[in-house]
Amino acid sequence: MGIFDADEGLVPPQSRVVAAVSSGADSMALLWWLDALGRDFVVGHINHALYELRPGECARDEDFVRAKCAEIGVPFRALTVDLPRKNGHVNELVAREARYAALLQIARENGCTLVATAHTATDALESALLNLMRGGAPGGWLGIAPQRVLADEILLVRPFWRAAREATRQLLRDGGWIWREDESNRDPLFRRNRVRGEILPFLGEISGRTADSMAVGLAKNARIARDESDFMEQIATESLNALVLKREAGLLVLDGQKFRGLERALQRRVLRIGAREIRPDLRDLEWQKIEATRECVALDGKRAVWQWRKELRVEWTGAGAGNRLRFWRV
Repeated sequence: MGIFDADEGLVPPQSRVVAAVSSGADSMALLWWLDALGRDFVVGHINHALYELRPGECARDEDFVRAKCAEIGVPFRALTVDLPRKNGHVNELVAREARYAALLQIARENGCTLVATAHTATDALESALLNLMRGGAPGGWLGIAPQRVLADEILLVRPFWRAAREATRQLLRDGGWIWREDESNRDPLFRRNRVRGEILPFLGEISGRTADSMAVGLAKNARIARDESDFMEQIATESLNALVLKREAGLLVLDGQKFRGLERALQRRVLRIGAREIRPDLRDLEWQKIEATRECVALDGKRAVWQWRKELRVEWTGAGAGNRLRFWRV
């Protein structure tokens, strides 16, 4: 493997993996790497059928990956997803959710417990900047996590989390492999493309470092921060359990008086964990909503109800109704 810095521990030898391969350099490097490691894996290719944005190209991507899999003897499974359009374009979040749902289907059909994607440290740096710009919670500033639960017993893993984007291209060049470039990755309509093409070069000019160098540094620091965050999450979970007055499907009620006795940092985490208990699919929450709720309870304010997300409401009953903090699914 040379000096390519991928995390083999995320794809143990005994695991069966779905490798998400689009035909781009990063995902083709993932295919090359898993094959070189001798892992047991199935290639999952998701065709977004973006005929307006990339006329004919999505079909060519699928054919390209299928041919490479046949050449090296790797199982191949393709799914086409039907995405809602607006003026010929699709919402990036909707496309991502559809892609993961399709990969999850492939994993279940093939007895896989892992879904591997080729997100690099450079992707994580771009995500961190995007999350920072939109005012995301502190966890979003760390970029993309090396792994997370996708559904039930299936994990989403990103073994290239500490590898720079250029390293994947060099890996393919060294192996004599080619890849396909997606011209839509240069379209300034998409914010990530502007971060990649405009902001990162500007930051590099100021710092005297390449985007890949900055990304690798962020990846190492983010791993340390995640370890500490995981420890705090464990403490916050224990704190939440000590506050529970009622817990049932779609409803969680906490003792507001005891909540006020927690440190502020724990209060914020308890609120996030409570929300995820009702909506496990939540990946991020606006810190403004969390803070508004926390301050209302901490200052013993009057009754208030907040709509945190679709199907998720949070209520502070106030002292007149028992000092209850309620989370429920609408």
